[in-house]
Formats: sequence, structure tokens, C-alpha cells
Amino acid sequence: LCNDAKAKDRTIIKPLELDVYIPSHKLAIEMDGLYWHCELLKADDYHINKTTSCEAQDIQLVHIFEDEWLYKKDIVKSILKNKIGLTENKIYARKCIIKEVEIDTAREFLNNNHVQGFVGSSIKLGLYYNNELVSLMCFTKTKTGNIFTLVRFCNKLNTNIIGGASKLFTYFINQYK
Repeated sequence: LCNDAKAKDRTIIKPLELDVYIPSHKLAIEMDGLYWHCELLKADDYHINKTTSCEAQDIQLVHIFEDEWLYKKDIVKSILKNKIGLTENKIYARKCIIKEVEIDTAREFLNNNHVQGFVGSSIKLGLYYNNELVSLMCFTKTKTGNIFTLVRFCNKLNTNIIGGASKLFTYFINQYK
């Protein structure tokens, strides 16, 4: 898929190793085993330091934990394909309509399309294309004040909604000032 991919590279953020580095996409991938990457064997700041070291060189580092690969492999593959431009389906957000999403629909969509699955949220906004939910953004209100947190965003597997995040977030800002 990427002819320039390098495995076990120690030249980018010496002396640390990147499991996979794809220079043409400025993308690095870390496969983090649950045992070797637990807080007992790694410093608390190990993963964030590795990420910021890559960012300093304009490289995006994606951490994939063992359980994500074992139990959410299709979602992980979809994320990676999107990052290297191999997503099969492309939909323009301007061709979609925004609707509030019911909790059961949000639960199913997140469990099928987000690596962390469902989380409760007070506001669930979806983009629909031909009456099908293709993108979902969820917000929850903090206990103090009128502050919201974006808690989930994802697109349908193997689908890139061009401008989708921007359209949903702008709608949220305008509707929930």
C-alpha cells in the first residue's frame, strides 16, 4: 500500500523506535502491547513524549493498543486507510443534512465505528446522506457552567465525509452557544 513504509525505525526520534514509519504520509504507527506498554513498565509520560517528539518533526503518530487491534480491527484499519488516503467512499458534507440522533442509534453507530465505542452524551448530532447516518459528533455538558466537551466523533467505516467535522461543529456552535 505504501512503498516507502519502514519498520522498526530508530532514526526519526532517536533512540526511540517507531514500529512503522511512512515518510510519504508523515505518519508513524505504534503497536502498543498491553503488557509491554502498561504503566508498570513505561513512565507515565512515555506515550505523550513519543507523540510530541514526532509532532516536533511534523509527523503524526498513531498509537494502536493491542486490545483495539484484537477487538476493533475493522475500525483501526478504517482509520489508517483514511490517514493514507485509501478510503473507499467519499461524501461531501454539503450533500448531507444534520439531524439530532436518538440514543439507540448513536449507541449502535459508535459501537460499530468508533474505537472507544459508545459514551453517554447530552447532544448527538449526525450527518445523514440519503437517509443514512454517515457521521456522528457527540457533546456533553460539564457540571459547572455552560461548558461543553466534544466526547466522540466518527464517520461510518471506510467513509470519508469531506468537511463533515467542520459542518457538525459549526452547527453545534450556532445552535448551542
